[in-house]
Amino acid sequence: MWYHEAVFNHQARWDRELPQDNNDLGPAICATCEIEKGGVRPLSFVWRQRSFDVQRVNFRWKDKRGREELWFFSVNTPRGTYEIAFSCQRLSWHLIRLISP
Repeated sequence: MWYHEAVFNHQARWDRELPQDNNDLGPAICATCEIEKGGVRPLSFVWRQRSFDVQRVNFRWKDKRGREELWFFSVNTPRGTYEIAFSCQRLSWHLIRLISP
């Protein structure tokens, strides 16, 4: 009985969500997208009052940060290649990084 109490803490809570920084994804962008077969496909986005038309989606992948599901996209635009993400919980798009100008 003593060993059980020392190893397992009944007061611990593993179902608790850890606090997350709201800006951890990068700047918010306004995006136009198309819903397709259970997913989304970005068509264009606006960042710093500039419009970027998506010419091609190079890669797409899903990831989780805690309970938040994120859909990432590497996209080609006339102004360069960007990585953008869609947060399913926040219903918002974010610019992650410029891959190449």
